[in-house]
Amino acid sequence: MIFRSLSKVDGDWNFGNGRSSFAKGNDAIMFLIETTVKTFLGECFFNKAVGLDWFTLINLKDKNIVMLNIKYAIAECYGVINVNNIEYSLDVNRELVIIYDITTMYTRNVIGTVTL
Repeated sequence: MIFRSLSKVDGDWNFGNGRSSFAKGNDAIMFLIETTVKTFLGECFFNKAVGLDWFTLINLKDKNIVMLNIKYAIAECYGVINVNNIEYSLDVNRELVIIYDITTMYTRNVIGTVTL
């Protein structure tokens, strides 16, 4: 699998560096997960079905429903075989950190984070 890598500065797709603008294998899957979780449902102009309905999820009081939606979005990403575990933390600055443990088509127990 190949996926465009993301900038560490602003989280946007990298362009202009030829093949080094792309990631392969588990790195590509992790970039896809980060892109999917950070995308609002309907925001992606070439695939309106990708992303999460954050406008609805933000207002929910039941955090389990929010986490189930995030888990489902991760599970639907290409290359993800199983979501083994998912946890989150919300700090005082309202920064949400999602920590996931997945099995991919390449290996087991791939651990990654997405910060919103």
